[in-house]
Amino acid sequence: MTTMYQVISPEKPVGILKGVGPKVAEKLQSIGIETVNDVVFHIPNNYENLSVMNLNEAENNDKVTVAGTVKTEPAIAFFRGGKNRLTVFMEIDGIYVKVIFFNQPYLKDKLIVGETVRLSGKFLKNKLEINGQRLIFETGGGFRVKYPMGKVMHSKTFNKIVAEVFNAFPFNYDLPEAVKSKYRLLSVREALRLIHFPENQHDVNEGRRTIKFYELFIFQLRLMEKRQKERVRNERYIIDYDINELKEFISTLPFDLTGDQKKCTNEICRDLKQNVSMHRLLQGDVGSGKTIVAGIAAYAVKTIGEQTAVMVPTEVLANQHYQSFIDTFGSLLKIAKLTGTTKRKEKAEIVQSLQAGEIDLIVGTHALIEDDVTFDKLSLIITDEQHRFGVNQRKRLNDKAHRKNVLYMTATPIPRTLSITTFGDMDISLIREMPKGRKPVETYWRRYEETEEVLASVADEVSRGHSAYIVAPLIEESETLDLKNVQEIFHMFLDYFGEDKVELVHGRMKPADKAEGMGRFERLEKPLLVSTTVIEVGINVPNATYMVIFNAERFGLSTLHQLRGRVGRSDKQSYCALISDPKTENAKQRIDIMTSTTDGFDLSEQDLEMRGPGDYFGVRQSGLPEFKVADLAEDYRILEHARMSAIELSGEMRKNT
Repeated sequence: MTTMYQVISPEKPVGILKGVGPKVAEKLQSIGIETVNDVVFHIPNNYENLSVMNLNEAENNDKVTVAGTVKTEPAIAFFRGGKNRLTVFMEIDGIYVKVIFFNQPYLKDKLIVGETVRLSGKFLKNKLEINGQRLIFETGGGFRVKYPMGKVMHSKTFNKIVAEVFNAFPFNYDLPEAVKSKYRLLSVREALRLIHFPENQHDVNEGRRTIKFYELFIFQLRLMEKRQKERVRNERYIIDYDINELKEFISTLPFDLTGDQKKCTNEICRDLKQNVSMHRLLQGDVGSGKTIVAGIAAYAVKTIGEQTAVMVPTEVLANQHYQSFIDTFGSLLKIAKLTGTTKRKEKAEIVQSLQAGEIDLIVGTHALIEDDVTFDKLSLIITDEQHRFGVNQRKRLNDKAHRKNVLYMTATPIPRTLSITTFGDMDISLIREMPKGRKPVETYWRRYEETEEVLASVADEVSRGHSAYIVAPLIEESETLDLKNVQEIFHMFLDYFGEDKVELVHGRMKPADKAEGMGRFERLEKPLLVSTTVIEVGINVPNATYMVIFNAERFGLSTLHQLRGRVGRSDKQSYCALISDPKTENAKQRIDIMTSTTDGFDLSEQDLEMRGPGDYFGVRQSGLPEFKVADLAEDYRILEHARMSAIELSGEMRKNT
């Protein structure tokens, strides 16, 4: 569908270019430049303005390019380790300036008293001094481009290779004329020319604006092509559930659905009735009620006698989902759980029941994709936190399906730009509204000297019969990091509250010991749980009303928000204390954001701006595209317009086929 607009031409090997022999071609290939097309899309990462400016207009610490007259003989001072410093005084725009070059002694013969020279460097206005970086021997002004070349070759040499491409090759790909006209964009060829051979900053900006749009537009077209291929149309995909039975089932729930839950339920159920395979993402903050929506969908599938599988990344999360489904739907659905620790005999019984169609809903980990696990009629697959599974793992479960309807769920609030790019081939259902009666978690920041105040607040909650989490970032003392470790914090709380009230859990404990510790906390036998981030997901104690996070500056926003989501899961007012002495501006900013909002989606947008898209999920394998010029955090408006243009073009192309 997108061939005429893809970045595929010219795909000739780089070795056909004039001046690129086998050795040069090998060097370029070592940094990923294999084709002529790769050459023009190897974008400069910096520019040096060779146009001379008036030094009187420069500010302190500005990088400047200036011309001046040499006033003194250059003097060189040598230091230990072969280091040296060249000093010369020059008159530049009426200012008598001291110019220093470090480790460039060969410039001594180039700086002749009375002659005018051009140089670039950093102007220290408060000292009337220039930290010289280089003398400029090129004629004319304009911008000098710098490329990310490693040690392969000089930027100037590579720029000549780029020029050869523009001289020798036509470009047979571009944006549609209507799109260029609507958004006042350049041709792709002209935009790339301005990026590689700019006269000024305006050229660079205009060229980059077009290429940003082009990259995002092409990516959206490819997503839509992928979407069309995956949206297989077949009457077999229709799940013709009994709508009256489903409505009756929803009316028996012990609570009213929120507006967002109703909307998402309707979207999913509408998908199930269609002759197109469902491919939908259900996105909702911690505690927003995604599990209820998933259970309703599973019940719809059950009304036609077919099955649902819920695959989750960890055993702890499997236990939580299983218990949640049992509590809400246990009398109406036959539910089972299958994980890596399920005993052999029990597993055999579960597999036999699955094959016989006696289980309506099964919750499991990777154990669900094992070869011996088969179904009678699996017609709905629900994958939780899907970015934590590999593509092959998801495919293995999908291959077991009778009807391929897939619902992905995530409690990680994903910024809109990442939703469009990472999940653009899916339909998206969004739950932002929290269940009625839930109160926002009051979040505040305290320094370490104020820990006693936090302990008193926790004691007040315990006296009311409530529970609290206390989170530490390390298990043992570290010689390199000055962090409160979990053992130290555990003993602090033991001293304050006594052994009968404090439980300890961390990642290095044996699974059985960890499960026992969490069990005592969940059963309210001990009201305080001191732990590492093992409680970030998968534990649900509505009685817990207090979260204390030590060394909060060491955690990312997403982790802090997930931890905070462990409290505030009932109608009781809950609190989150961030104990921290932040040393950097970035750490202070994270603390400020956490104390100013409890909306996971607002927080996620700010998290994206701080971390960048590549690190957002904490794993590089999340499927995020890598663009040469576009930046998902900064260019979300361009992304929106590119997406709309791609949708319009995709629709027109389908009409004409």
